[in-house]
Amino acid sequence: MRNALTIAGKELRSYFTSPLAYVVTVLFLGIIGFIFTLGILSRPQAQTDDLAGLFGTMVFVMLMLTPVLTMGLLAQEKSSGTIELLMTRPVRDWEIVIGKYLAAVALVLSILVLTLEMPLILEIGGDLDWGMVLSGYVGVVLVVMAFLALGLLASSLTSHQIAAALIGIFMLLFFWLIGWVSHSVSESLGDVFKHISVLENFLDFSKGIIDTKAIVYFVTLIGFALFATVRSLENRRAI
Repeated sequence: MRNALTIAGKELRSYFTSPLAYVVTVLFLGIIGFIFTLGILSRPQAQTDDLAGLFGTMVFVMLMLTPVLTMGLLAQEKSSGTIELLMTRPVRDWEIVIGKYLAAVALVLSILVLTLEMPLILEIGGDLDWGMVLSGYVGVVLVVMAFLALGLLASSLTSHQIAAALIGIFMLLFFWLIGWVSHSVSESLGDVFKHISVLENFLDFSKGIIDTKAIVYFVTLIGFALFATVRSLENRRAI
């Protein structure tokens, strides 16, 4: 695990030595802050319900931004040839994957922490349900962690960063939009689609409900994506 933490530290430092982390942070906080401000101006008497839509917006914006954060984690290593050097060191494939994943998670969590001022502002203007706030943030964190895992998997499939970003966005849109498709198919198939939909599993969190089934879903999705990423690296090592 020490190797994984070393890789995570190195990757996290590389985020902040390039403009990428700052651009993503400014974009995310700018969009969320703008929407939050519009909500406050339209409803001067702030309510807890105002945060439900904001949490959904956070997730959707992250859907677009997380593939940008993950696209170079492995694809850039492949294109530059440094992945071969990394694999010759006494480090296991799963340590590489976990290290890079932890770096991306740490970056996104640091961005989400900056949004805590928004519920604090609502607390000043009204009676805020902090249980609902906690549930919403738990849901956002789980969704974003799943997005990052899928983005890392996309980055392991190609040596081109733009291609990795596009593959990542396609994957995330699949898990996001399949919940909408569930309403236009048969009931039995629709239930299956709802069970694998990120959106459907997130909705309860945004309403203040922490569902253990949804937690299991996200943990399973994260585990599957990371396992598939490790397998992708193992296949490259075998070639």
